[in-house]
Amino acid sequence: MYVKSTADIVQPIQKLLQAARAAQVMVIYLRHIVRGDGSDTGRMRDLYPNVDQILARHDPDVEVIEALAPQSDDVIVDKLFYSGFHNTDLDTVLRARDVDTIIVCGTVTNVCCETTIRDGVHQEYKVIALSDANAAMDYPDVGFGAVSAADVQRISLTTIAYEFGEVTTTAEVIRRIESAYPHGR
Repeated sequence: MYVKSTADIVQPIQKLLQAARAAQVMVIYLRHIVRGDGSDTGRMRDLYPNVDQILARHDPDVEVIEALAPQSDDVIVDKLFYSGFHNTDLDTVLRARDVDTIIVCGTVTNVCCETTIRDGVHQEYKVIALSDANAAMDYPDVGFGAVSAADVQRISLTTIAYEFGEVTTTAEVIRRIESAYPHGR
C-alpha cells in the first residue's frame, strides 16, 4: 500500500538500523503478506477487496524497500493482519531474547504500527513509537470528512503517548542505544 510520507521516514530508520546493528540490538522486520488466493484474508477482504493482490506473498511490492533491506542477522516475521503479534511467533522471538522493550517504526502509524503497539502492551512489553520514523496516510471522506496524514499522525502519536507507551525521536533512541551499548552487546 502506497503511503506518500514513507519517503520521509527512510533516513531516520536507516540511522536507527545502523545504531541497533552496531550495538548488536536485535532488529525485527514485520511483513504484511497473504497467500494471494483469498484463503487467509478473512474479514480484511471485506474491507479491502483487492487485498489478495496488494499483499500477495510473491509480489515484489510486499518486500522491504532496498534502502532498508534486512541483513542476514535480522529477523523477519510475516503477519496476516495488522498486528505483529496476532498469530505470529513475534512474542516467542522476543521472549527468547529476554526483550522487554520494543521500538516501533514504519507504516501505517495508526493501523499496523499502533495495533502492534497496543498488542505489545497487552503482552507486557514497554513500547516506544518513533515520531519521525512512522508514517500515516491521508484518508478520503467516508462520511466524516477527509483526514490528512498529518492529522492522523498527530492523533495516533498522541493516543500512543497517552495510553500505551512512549513517543520520542529516532535521535533520542539512538542516543540511548549508544549509551547503553557503547561496545555492542
